[in-house]
Amino acid sequence: MNIELIFQIAGIGILTSVLHALLKQAGKEEYAFIATLAGVSIAFILVIQVLAQLLTEIKSVFFLY
Repeated sequence: MNIELIFQIAGIGILTSVLHALLKQAGKEEYAFIATLAGVSIAFILVIQVLAQLLTEIKSVFFLY
């Protein structure tokens, strides 16, 4: 497992939470929600890419074509 992926997701989470707090404090709740949704989406895309690699490895191990 790649440790960089964990750090990337943690960094995205930290940046998203700080941005959410700043925007909510400024009274921009709609933008805070959009920023949070964008952060979760980016992390989800990273995880999906890793899952796709895992499934490719499983197919190659069990000779599933």
